[in-house]
Amino acid sequence: TGEVHEKPCRVWVEFPALQLCWAGYDLPAASWDRLSLLDLSTCKIGPPSASASSRLLDAFSVEVSSRDSSSTQRDDGLNGEVEALSTPPALVVVGSGSNDALRDFSEALSRLLQSRDSEGQRGLLFIKQRLFQYLWRHQGTSFTEEAIYEAQAVLAFNLEPKQGIAYLRGKLGKASEREVGIWLAQMSTQKGGLDPTMLGAYFSRRDTLEVFKSFVRSLEFRECDLVGALRLLFDTFKPGGEGQVITRILEMFAEAYFLQWCDRKDSIEPKTNYRNSESVEQVAVSLIMLNTGLHVAPKKNPGKRIACAIMTVEEYIANTRGAVGDDQVPDEALRLWYEAVKQSEISVEPLPRAAFSQLPVQPDIEGWLIAVLNAQVHRRYWAVLALQRLYLFSDANEVEPADAIDLKDAKVVGVVDDKACKERFNADVQSSKSKCLCFASKGRADLVDADDRAFEVMHQAPHVPALLKKVVKKPRTRLALVAESSDLMEKWVSLISSGPY
Repeated sequence: TGEVHEKPCRVWVEFPALQLCWAGYDLPAASWDRLSLLDLSTCKIGPPSASASSRLLDAFSVEVSSRDSSSTQRDDGLNGEVEALSTPPALVVVGSGSNDALRDFSEALSRLLQSRDSEGQRGLLFIKQRLFQYLWRHQGTSFTEEAIYEAQAVLAFNLEPKQGIAYLRGKLGKASEREVGIWLAQMSTQKGGLDPTMLGAYFSRRDTLEVFKSFVRSLEFRECDLVGALRLLFDTFKPGGEGQVITRILEMFAEAYFLQWCDRKDSIEPKTNYRNSESVEQVAVSLIMLNTGLHVAPKKNPGKRIACAIMTVEEYIANTRGAVGDDQVPDEALRLWYEAVKQSEISVEPLPRAAFSQLPVQPDIEGWLIAVLNAQVHRRYWAVLALQRLYLFSDANEVEPADAIDLKDAKVVGVVDDKACKERFNADVQSSKSKCLCFASKGRADLVDADDRAFEVMHQAPHVPALLKKVVKKPRTRLALVAESSDLMEKWVSLISSGPY
Protein backbone atom coordinates (compact mmCIF):
# COMPACT_ATOMS: atom_id res chain seq x y z
CA THR A 1 0.00 0.00 0.00
CA GLY A 2 1.03 3.61 -0.51
CA GLU A 3 -0.20 6.92 -1.88
CA VAL A 4 -1.07 7.60 -5.52
CA HIS A 5 -1.87 11.25 -6.23
CA GLU A 6 -1.80 11.81 -2.44
CA LYS A 7 -4.58 9.27 -1.85
CA PRO A 8 -4.14 5.91 -0.02
CA CYS A 9 -4.09 3.04 -2.51
CA ARG A 10 -3.31 -0.62 -2.73
CA VAL A 11 -1.04 -1.71 -5.60
CA TRP A 12 -0.90 -5.27 -6.88
CA VAL A 13 -0.05 -7.48 -9.85
CA GLU A 14 -2.99 -9.32 -11.38
CA PHE A 15 -1.27 -12.26 -13.03
CA PRO A 16 -4.31 -13.72 -14.80
CA ALA A 17 -4.57 -10.41 -16.70
CA LEU A 18 -0.80 -9.70 -16.68
CA GLN A 19 -1.46 -6.21 -15.36
CA LEU A 20 -0.14 -3.89 -12.67
CA CYS A 21 -3.19 -2.45 -10.90
CA TRP A 22 -3.92 0.17 -8.26
CA ALA A 23 -7.07 1.39 -6.53
CA GLY A 24 -8.37 2.77 -3.25
CA TYR A 25 -8.84 0.37 -0.36
CA ASP A 26 -11.37 -2.40 -1.11
CA LEU A 27 -12.00 -1.02 -4.59
CA PRO A 28 -11.41 -2.85 -7.88
CA ALA A 29 -9.04 -1.21 -10.34
CA ALA A 30 -10.63 0.85 -13.09
CA SER A 31 -9.55 0.18 -16.68
CA TRP A 32 -7.46 3.38 -16.68
CA ASP A 33 -5.69 2.33 -13.45
CA ARG A 34 -4.03 -0.68 -15.05
CA LEU A 35 -0.76 -1.15 -16.90
CA SER A 36 0.23 -4.20 -18.91
CA LEU A 37 3.27 -6.05 -17.55
CA LEU A 38 4.36 -6.49 -21.15
CA ASP A 39 4.56 -2.72 -21.63
CA LEU A 40 6.42 -1.76 -18.44
CA SER A 41 10.05 -0.74 -18.82
CA THR A 42 11.43 -0.03 -15.32
CA CYS A 43 10.50 0.03 -11.66
CA LYS A 44 12.78 1.89 -9.31
CA ILE A 45 12.80 3.66 -5.97
CA GLY A 46 13.33 7.41 -6.20
CA PRO A 47 13.11 10.58 -4.13
CA PRO A 48 9.67 11.82 -3.09
CA SER A 49 8.02 15.07 -4.10
CA ALA A 50 8.27 18.07 -1.80
CA SER A 51 4.65 17.68 -0.70
CA ALA A 52 5.17 14.00 0.14
CA SER A 53 8.27 14.82 2.20
CA SER A 54 6.26 17.28 4.27
CA ARG A 55 3.45 14.78 4.92
CA LEU A 56 5.29 11.48 5.39
CA LEU A 57 8.28 10.61 7.57
CA ASP A 58 11.31 9.49 5.53
CA ALA A 59 9.15 9.38 2.41
CA PHE A 60 10.26 7.64 -0.80
CA SER A 61 8.61 7.00 -4.15
CA VAL A 62 8.31 3.94 -6.38
CA GLU A 63 8.36 5.02 -10.01
CA VAL A 64 7.06 2.69 -12.72
CA SER A 65 7.66 3.62 -16.34
CA SER A 66 6.13 2.16 -19.45
CA ARG A 67 7.82 1.77 -22.81
CA ASP A 68 5.49 4.37 -24.28
CA SER A 69 6.34 6.95 -21.61
CA SER A 70 9.97 6.22 -20.77
CA SER A 71 11.45 8.72 -23.22
CA THR A 72 10.82 10.75 -26.34
CA GLN A 73 13.13 12.57 -28.77
CA ARG A 74 13.12 16.15 -30.07
CA ASP A 75 14.99 17.69 -33.01
CA ASP A 76 16.16 21.19 -32.06
CA GLY A 77 15.79 22.31 -35.74
CA LEU A 78 19.10 24.20 -35.76
CA ASN A 79 22.06 21.88 -36.11
CA GLY A 80 20.29 18.59 -36.56
CA GLU A 81 21.03 17.35 -33.06
CA VAL A 82 18.45 15.15 -31.39
CA GLU A 83 17.73 15.72 -27.72
CA ALA A 84 16.28 12.96 -25.50
CA LEU A 85 13.40 14.07 -23.35
CA SER A 86 12.26 12.16 -20.31
CA THR A 87 8.55 12.01 -19.58
CA PRO A 88 6.83 11.42 -16.26
CA PRO A 89 6.55 7.83 -15.00
CA ALA A 90 3.30 6.01 -15.73
CA LEU A 91 2.77 5.41 -12.01
CA VAL A 92 4.28 6.93 -8.87
CA VAL A 93 3.54 5.36 -5.49
CA VAL A 94 4.71 7.21 -2.38
CA GLY A 95 5.43 5.45 0.91
CA SER A 96 6.87 6.30 4.31
CA GLY A 97 10.22 5.05 5.54
CA SER A 98 8.58 2.25 7.55
CA ASN A 99 6.73 0.85 4.53
CA ASP A 100 8.94 -2.20 3.95
CA ALA A 101 6.15 -3.99 2.08
CA LEU A 102 6.17 -1.34 -0.65
CA ARG A 103 9.96 -1.56 -0.95
CA ASP A 104 9.76 -5.36 -1.23
CA PHE A 105 7.03 -5.06 -3.86
CA SER A 106 9.14 -2.64 -5.88
CA GLU A 107 12.15 -4.96 -5.80
CA ALA A 108 10.04 -7.98 -6.77
CA LEU A 109 8.45 -6.11 -9.68
CA SER A 110 11.86 -4.94 -10.84
CA ARG A 111 13.18 -8.52 -10.81
CA LEU A 112 10.11 -9.69 -12.72
CA LEU A 113 10.71 -7.10 -15.45
CA GLN A 114 14.40 -8.03 -15.65
CA SER A 115 13.45 -11.69 -16.04
CA ARG A 116 10.97 -10.77 -18.79
CA ASP A 117 13.65 -8.78 -20.64
CA SER A 118 16.30 -11.50 -20.38
CA GLU A 119 14.07 -14.53 -21.00
CA GLY A 120 11.34 -13.02 -23.16
CA GLN A 121 7.60 -12.77 -22.62
CA ARG A 122 7.04 -16.52 -22.70
CA GLY A 123 7.61 -16.78 -18.93
CA LEU A 124 4.87 -14.27 -18.11
CA LEU A 125 2.48 -15.89 -20.57
CA PHE A 126 3.17 -19.28 -19.01
CA ILE A 127 2.33 -17.89 -15.56
CA LYS A 128 -0.90 -16.45 -16.94
CA GLN A 129 -1.96 -19.74 -18.49
CA ARG A 130 -0.77 -22.17 -15.83
CA LEU A 131 -0.90 -20.29 -12.52
CA PHE A 132 -4.19 -21.79 -11.37
CA GLN A 133 -3.01 -25.32 -12.22
CA TYR A 134 0.17 -24.87 -10.18
CA LEU A 135 -1.75 -23.49 -7.20
CA TRP A 136 -4.11 -26.42 -6.93
CA ARG A 137 -1.49 -29.05 -7.71
CA HIS A 138 0.71 -27.53 -4.98
CA GLN A 139 -2.22 -27.40 -2.58
CA GLY A 140 -3.03 -31.04 -3.14
CA THR A 141 0.52 -32.32 -2.59
CA SER A 142 1.90 -30.05 0.14
CA PHE A 143 -0.21 -31.54 2.95
CA THR A 144 -1.09 -35.07 4.01
CA GLU A 145 -4.77 -35.79 4.58
CA GLU A 146 -4.32 -35.62 8.36
CA ALA A 147 -2.37 -32.37 8.10
CA ILE A 148 -5.17 -30.85 6.01
CA TYR A 149 -7.72 -31.89 8.64
CA GLU A 150 -5.53 -30.40 11.38
CA ALA A 151 -5.14 -27.15 9.46
CA GLN A 152 -8.89 -26.97 8.94
CA ALA A 153 -9.46 -27.60 12.66
CA VAL A 154 -7.02 -24.80 13.56
CA LEU A 155 -8.74 -22.44 11.14
CA ALA A 156 -12.18 -23.29 12.50
CA PHE A 157 -11.04 -22.93 16.12
CA ASN A 158 -9.45 -19.53 15.54
CA LEU A 159 -12.68 -18.24 14.02
CA GLU A 160 -15.12 -20.03 16.32
CA PRO A 161 -13.72 -22.40 19.03
CA LYS A 162 -16.93 -24.40 19.39
CA GLN A 163 -16.96 -25.14 15.66
CA GLY A 164 -13.28 -26.07 15.73
CA ILE A 165 -13.77 -28.58 18.54
CA ALA A 166 -16.74 -30.12 16.70
CA TYR A 167 -14.57 -30.50 13.59
CA LEU A 168 -11.76 -31.96 15.68
CA ARG A 169 -14.04 -34.60 17.14
CA GLY A 170 -15.64 -35.46 13.81
CA LYS A 171 -12.66 -35.52 11.43
CA LEU A 172 -9.69 -36.37 13.66
CA GLY A 173 -11.49 -38.70 16.04
CA LYS A 174 -10.66 -36.74 19.21
CA ALA A 175 -13.82 -37.88 20.98
CA SER A 176 -12.92 -37.46 24.67
CA GLU A 177 -12.06 -34.31 26.63
CA ARG A 178 -8.66 -35.82 27.37
CA GLU A 179 -7.85 -36.27 23.66
CA VAL A 180 -9.03 -32.76 22.82
CA GLY A 181 -6.86 -31.29 25.61
CA ILE A 182 -3.77 -33.18 24.47
CA TRP A 183 -4.28 -32.05 20.86
CA LEU A 184 -4.71 -28.42 21.90
CA ALA A 185 -1.50 -28.60 23.94
CA GLN A 186 0.43 -30.09 21.01
CA MET A 187 -0.80 -27.44 18.60
CA SER A 188 -0.04 -24.65 21.10
CA THR A 189 3.50 -25.67 22.02
CA GLN A 190 4.81 -27.75 19.12
CA LYS A 191 3.03 -27.12 15.83
CA GLY A 192 1.65 -23.65 16.49
CA GLY A 193 -1.24 -21.85 14.86
CA LEU A 194 -3.83 -21.64 17.61
CA ASP A 195 -4.79 -18.08 18.52
CA PRO A 196 -3.85 -17.61 22.24
CA THR A 197 -6.72 -15.19 22.83
CA MET A 198 -9.33 -17.51 21.30
CA LEU A 199 -7.90 -20.43 23.28
CA GLY A 200 -8.09 -18.33 26.45
CA ALA A 201 -11.72 -17.44 25.73
CA TYR A 202 -12.48 -21.14 25.26
CA PHE A 203 -10.84 -22.14 28.55
CA SER A 204 -12.72 -19.37 30.36
CA ARG A 205 -15.94 -21.35 29.97
CA ARG A 206 -16.88 -23.64 32.85
CA ASP A 207 -17.85 -26.49 30.51
CA THR A 208 -14.22 -26.85 29.39
CA LEU A 209 -12.76 -27.76 32.80
CA GLU A 210 -11.94 -31.34 31.87
CA VAL A 211 -10.41 -30.28 28.55
CA PHE A 212 -8.23 -27.71 30.33
CA LYS A 213 -7.16 -30.25 32.95
CA SER A 214 -5.90 -32.52 30.17
CA PHE A 215 -4.35 -29.54 28.35
CA VAL A 216 -2.34 -28.25 31.31
CA ARG A 217 -1.14 -31.73 32.28
CA SER A 218 0.20 -32.17 28.74
CA LEU A 219 2.47 -29.12 29.03
CA GLU A 220 6.11 -29.82 29.85
CA PHE A 221 7.02 -28.10 33.16
CA ARG A 222 9.63 -30.57 34.42
CA GLU A 223 12.67 -28.32 34.01
CA CYS A 224 10.91 -25.05 34.97
CA ASP A 225 10.81 -23.14 38.22
CA LEU A 226 7.44 -21.63 39.10
CA VAL A 227 7.93 -18.35 37.21
CA GLY A 228 9.15 -20.21 34.12
CA ALA A 229 6.15 -22.54 34.29
CA LEU A 230 3.74 -19.63 34.53
CA ARG A 231 5.36 -17.99 31.51
CA LEU A 232 5.01 -21.23 29.54
CA LEU A 233 1.37 -21.57 30.58
CA PHE A 234 0.36 -18.05 29.57
CA ASP A 235 2.40 -18.12 26.38
CA THR A 236 0.01 -20.79 25.09
CA PHE A 237 -3.22 -18.94 25.86
CA LYS A 238 -4.47 -15.63 27.22
CA PRO A 239 -7.31 -16.05 29.74
CA GLY A 240 -10.35 -13.84 29.50
CA GLY A 241 -13.09 -13.16 32.02
CA GLU A 242 -12.98 -12.18 35.67
CA GLY A 243 -10.58 -12.97 38.49
CA GLN A 244 -12.40 -16.19 39.30
CA VAL A 245 -11.38 -17.51 35.88
CA ILE A 246 -7.69 -16.93 36.71
CA THR A 247 -8.20 -18.58 40.10
CA ARG A 248 -9.71 -21.68 38.50
CA ILE A 249 -6.92 -21.83 35.93
CA LEU A 250 -4.20 -21.49 38.58
CA GLU A 251 -5.77 -24.23 40.68
CA MET A 252 -5.52 -26.76 37.84
CA PHE A 253 -2.11 -25.45 36.83
CA ALA A 254 -0.83 -26.00 40.39
CA GLU A 255 -1.99 -29.62 40.37
CA ALA A 256 -0.21 -30.30 37.07
CA TYR A 257 2.96 -28.45 38.06
CA PHE A 258 3.19 -30.17 41.46
CA LEU A 259 3.00 -33.63 39.88
CA GLN A 260 5.86 -32.84 37.49
CA TRP A 261 7.88 -30.96 40.14
CA CYS A 262 7.85 -34.04 42.39
CA ASP A 263 9.76 -35.98 39.71
CA ARG A 264 12.45 -33.30 39.16
CA LYS A 265 12.55 -31.19 42.32
CA ASP A 266 16.21 -31.92 43.03
CA SER A 267 17.31 -30.48 39.67
CA ILE A 268 15.15 -27.33 39.66
CA GLU A 269 16.57 -24.01 40.86
CA PRO A 270 15.86 -22.20 43.13
CA LYS A 271 15.25 -25.00 45.62
CA THR A 272 11.74 -25.33 47.03
CA ASN A 273 9.95 -27.88 49.18
CA TYR A 274 6.26 -27.72 48.31
CA ARG A 275 4.05 -29.89 50.52
CA ASN A 276 1.15 -30.10 48.09
CA SER A 277 -0.46 -28.43 45.09
CA GLU A 278 -2.20 -25.91 47.37
CA SER A 279 1.20 -24.45 48.28
CA VAL A 280 2.06 -24.13 44.59
CA GLU A 281 -1.28 -22.41 43.94
CA GLN A 282 -0.77 -19.88 46.75
CA VAL A 283 2.65 -18.84 45.45
CA ALA A 284 1.37 -18.74 41.86
CA VAL A 285 -1.45 -16.42 42.91
CA SER A 286 1.03 -14.14 44.71
CA LEU A 287 3.20 -13.97 41.58
CA ILE A 288 0.25 -13.07 39.35
CA MET A 289 -0.77 -10.35 41.80
CA LEU A 290 2.80 -9.05 41.79
CA ASN A 291 2.82 -9.12 37.99
CA THR A 292 -0.43 -7.14 37.91
CA GLY A 293 0.94 -4.47 40.22
CA LEU A 294 4.24 -4.12 38.40
CA HIS A 295 3.03 -4.26 34.79
CA VAL A 296 -0.70 -4.60 34.12
CA ALA A 297 -2.03 -1.81 36.33
CA PRO A 298 0.43 0.85 35.05
CA LYS A 299 -0.56 0.08 31.44
CA LYS A 300 -4.26 0.33 32.24
CA ASN A 301 -3.75 3.63 34.09
CA PRO A 302 -1.12 5.49 32.03
CA GLY A 303 0.01 8.80 33.45
CA LYS A 304 -1.41 8.19 36.92
CA ARG A 305 0.71 7.96 40.04
CA ILE A 306 0.54 4.35 41.16
CA ALA A 307 4.01 3.97 42.63
CA CYS A 308 2.50 3.58 46.08
CA ALA A 309 0.60 0.50 44.84
CA ILE A 310 3.73 -1.28 43.59
CA MET A 311 5.06 -3.73 46.18
CA THR A 312 8.66 -3.71 47.23
CA VAL A 313 10.43 -7.03 47.47
CA GLU A 314 10.10 -6.98 51.27
CA GLU A 315 6.36 -6.34 51.02
CA TYR A 316 6.01 -9.15 48.52
CA ILE A 317 7.82 -11.62 50.78
CA ALA A 318 5.72 -10.55 53.78
CA ASN A 319 2.47 -10.99 51.84
CA THR A 320 3.49 -14.42 50.56
CA ARG A 321 4.47 -15.53 54.03
CA GLY A 322 0.82 -15.26 55.04
CA ALA A 323 0.12 -18.29 52.84
CA VAL A 324 3.38 -20.27 52.57
CA GLY A 325 6.20 -20.61 55.12
CA ASP A 326 9.91 -20.32 54.42
CA ASP A 327 10.26 -24.05 55.01
CA GLN A 328 8.52 -24.57 51.66
CA VAL A 329 9.71 -21.50 49.72
CA PRO A 330 12.83 -19.77 51.06
CA ASP A 331 13.22 -15.98 50.99
CA GLU A 332 15.98 -16.40 48.40
CA ALA A 333 13.54 -17.99 45.96
CA LEU A 334 10.98 -15.24 46.46
CA ARG A 335 13.62 -12.55 45.90
CA LEU A 336 14.77 -14.20 42.66
CA TRP A 337 11.17 -14.48 41.42
CA TYR A 338 10.40 -10.88 42.37
CA GLU A 339 13.33 -9.64 40.28
CA ALA A 340 12.45 -11.96 37.39
CA VAL A 341 8.87 -10.68 37.21
CA LYS A 342 10.00 -7.08 37.67
CA GLN A 343 12.39 -7.33 34.75
CA SER A 344 10.03 -9.23 32.41
CA GLU A 345 6.24 -9.31 32.54
CA ILE A 346 4.27 -12.56 32.66
CA SER A 347 1.96 -11.81 29.74
CA VAL A 348 -1.57 -12.78 30.75
CA GLU A 349 -3.51 -10.06 28.91
CA PRO A 350 -5.36 -10.96 25.68
CA LEU A 351 -3.36 -10.29 22.54
CA PRO A 352 -4.55 -8.71 19.30
CA ARG A 353 -5.99 -11.39 17.05
CA ALA A 354 -3.56 -12.83 14.54
CA ALA A 355 -4.02 -11.84 10.90
CA PHE A 356 -5.61 -14.58 8.86
CA SER A 357 -2.69 -14.61 6.43
CA GLN A 358 -0.32 -15.51 9.29
CA LEU A 359 -2.19 -18.64 10.33
CA PRO A 360 -0.65 -21.97 9.23
CA VAL A 361 -3.89 -23.23 7.72
CA GLN A 362 -4.96 -24.72 4.41
CA PRO A 363 -8.22 -23.22 3.14
CA ASP A 364 -10.06 -24.95 0.31
CA ILE A 365 -9.28 -21.97 -1.91
CA GLU A 366 -8.37 -18.31 -1.42
CA GLY A 367 -7.87 -15.34 -3.71
CA TRP A 368 -9.19 -11.97 -4.81
CA LEU A 369 -12.87 -11.63 -5.63
CA ILE A 370 -14.84 -8.57 -6.70
CA ALA A 371 -18.23 -8.40 -4.96
CA VAL A 372 -20.90 -6.77 -7.10
CA LEU A 373 -23.07 -5.19 -4.40
CA ASN A 374 -25.24 -3.19 -6.79
CA ALA A 375 -24.97 -1.35 -10.11
CA GLN A 376 -22.83 1.41 -8.60
CA VAL A 377 -20.88 -0.32 -5.82
CA HIS A 378 -18.23 -2.98 -6.45
CA ARG A 379 -15.73 -4.03 -3.78
CA ARG A 380 -12.56 -6.09 -3.98
CA TYR A 381 -11.99 -8.56 -1.13
CA TRP A 382 -9.49 -11.24 -0.23
CA ALA A 383 -11.77 -14.29 -0.09
CA VAL A 384 -11.13 -17.50 1.83
CA LEU A 385 -13.27 -20.62 1.49
CA ALA A 386 -13.08 -22.94 4.49
CA LEU A 387 -15.52 -25.24 6.27
CA GLN A 388 -18.45 -24.22 4.07
CA ARG A 389 -18.00 -20.55 4.86
CA LEU A 390 -16.79 -17.79 2.58
CA TYR A 391 -14.76 -15.22 4.53
CA LEU A 392 -14.30 -11.84 2.85
CA PHE A 393 -11.50 -9.66 4.23
CA SER A 394 -11.20 -5.95 3.52
CA ASP A 395 -7.97 -3.97 3.24
CA ALA A 396 -8.79 -2.28 6.53
CA ASN A 397 -8.81 -5.42 8.69
CA GLU A 398 -6.89 -8.67 8.21
CA VAL A 399 -8.28 -10.21 11.41
CA GLU A 400 -12.05 -9.76 11.38
CA PRO A 401 -13.75 -10.55 8.05
CA ALA A 402 -16.05 -7.96 6.51
CA ASP A 403 -18.50 -10.83 6.06
CA ALA A 404 -18.60 -14.57 6.75
CA ILE A 405 -21.12 -16.16 4.42
CA ASP A 406 -22.56 -19.52 5.49
CA LEU A 407 -22.67 -21.76 2.42
CA LYS A 408 -24.33 -24.85 3.90
CA ASP A 409 -27.68 -24.21 2.23
CA ALA A 410 -26.44 -21.99 -0.58
CA LYS A 411 -26.58 -22.62 -4.30
CA VAL A 412 -23.71 -21.49 -6.50
CA VAL A 413 -23.74 -21.22 -10.28
CA GLY A 414 -21.51 -19.73 -12.96
CA VAL A 415 -23.09 -16.72 -14.63
CA VAL A 416 -22.59 -18.13 -18.13
CA ASP A 417 -24.37 -21.36 -17.15
CA ASP A 418 -27.68 -19.80 -16.11
CA LYS A 419 -29.71 -17.43 -18.29
CA ALA A 420 -31.55 -15.70 -15.43
CA CYS A 421 -28.31 -15.34 -13.46
CA LYS A 422 -26.60 -13.80 -16.49
CA GLU A 423 -29.40 -11.28 -16.92
CA ARG A 424 -29.19 -10.26 -13.26
CA PHE A 425 -25.42 -9.93 -13.44
CA ASN A 426 -25.51 -7.78 -16.55
CA ALA A 427 -28.12 -5.54 -14.94
CA ASP A 428 -25.79 -5.07 -11.96
CA VAL A 429 -22.64 -4.24 -13.91
CA GLN A 430 -23.92 -2.20 -16.85
CA SER A 431 -24.49 1.47 -16.19
CA SER A 432 -27.03 3.50 -18.11
CA LYS A 433 -26.06 4.07 -21.74
CA SER A 434 -26.49 7.78 -21.26
CA LYS A 435 -23.63 7.92 -18.80
CA CYS A 436 -20.26 8.99 -20.13
CA LEU A 437 -17.26 7.01 -18.95
CA CYS A 438 -15.74 10.14 -17.46
CA PHE A 439 -18.57 10.26 -14.91
CA ALA A 440 -18.28 6.60 -13.91
CA SER A 441 -18.29 5.90 -10.20
CA LYS A 442 -14.94 5.20 -8.55
CA GLY A 443 -16.61 2.33 -6.72
CA ARG A 444 -17.27 0.42 -9.92
CA ALA A 445 -15.11 -1.97 -11.89
CA ASP A 446 -15.15 -2.43 -15.64
CA LEU A 447 -16.99 -5.77 -15.68
CA VAL A 448 -18.94 -5.52 -18.91
CA ASP A 449 -17.12 -8.54 -20.39
CA ALA A 450 -16.64 -10.44 -17.12
CA ASP A 451 -19.45 -12.99 -17.56
CA ASP A 452 -17.03 -15.90 -17.89
CA ARG A 453 -15.29 -14.92 -14.61
CA ALA A 454 -18.45 -14.36 -12.55
CA PHE A 455 -20.53 -16.63 -10.35
CA GLU A 456 -23.52 -16.13 -8.11
CA VAL A 457 -24.12 -17.38 -4.57
CA MET A 458 -27.81 -17.68 -3.67
CA HIS A 459 -29.22 -18.29 -0.19
CA GLN A 460 -32.54 -19.46 1.10
CA ALA A 461 -34.41 -16.59 2.76
CA PRO A 462 -34.13 -15.02 5.28
CA HIS A 463 -30.32 -15.15 5.15
CA VAL A 464 -28.85 -11.99 3.60
CA PRO A 465 -25.08 -11.40 3.35
CA ALA A 466 -24.07 -8.56 5.65
CA LEU A 467 -22.40 -6.75 2.75
CA LEU A 468 -25.71 -6.46 0.90
CA LYS A 469 -27.62 -5.15 3.89
CA LYS A 470 -25.49 -2.00 3.80
CA VAL A 471 -26.06 -1.07 0.16
CA VAL A 472 -29.37 -2.43 -1.14
CA LYS A 473 -32.78 -0.96 -0.37
CA LYS A 474 -34.66 -4.22 -0.82
CA PRO A 475 -33.06 -7.23 0.91
CA ARG A 476 -31.93 -9.90 -1.50
CA THR A 477 -30.34 -13.27 -0.93
CA ARG A 478 -27.93 -13.44 -3.85
CA LEU A 479 -24.39 -12.11 -4.24
CA ALA A 480 -22.49 -11.86 -7.51
CA LEU A 481 -18.73 -12.40 -7.31
CA VAL A 482 -16.05 -12.05 -10.00
CA ALA A 483 -12.85 -14.12 -9.94
CA GLU A 484 -9.54 -13.18 -11.54
CA SER A 485 -9.94 -15.65 -14.40
CA SER A 486 -12.49 -18.10 -15.81
CA ASP A 487 -10.39 -21.05 -14.62
CA LEU A 488 -10.38 -19.73 -11.05
CA MET A 489 -14.11 -19.07 -11.26
CA GLU A 490 -14.66 -22.74 -12.10
CA LYS A 491 -12.56 -23.71 -9.09
CA TRP A 492 -14.58 -21.48 -6.76
CA VAL A 493 -17.86 -22.91 -8.06
CA SER A 494 -16.63 -26.51 -7.87
CA LEU A 495 -15.24 -26.25 -4.33
CA ILE A 496 -18.26 -24.39 -2.94
CA SER A 497 -20.61 -26.92 -4.54
CA SER A 498 -18.71 -29.98 -3.30
CA GLY A 499 -18.61 -28.90 0.36
CA PRO A 500 -15.68 -28.83 2.78
CA TYR A 501 -14.80 -32.49 2.98
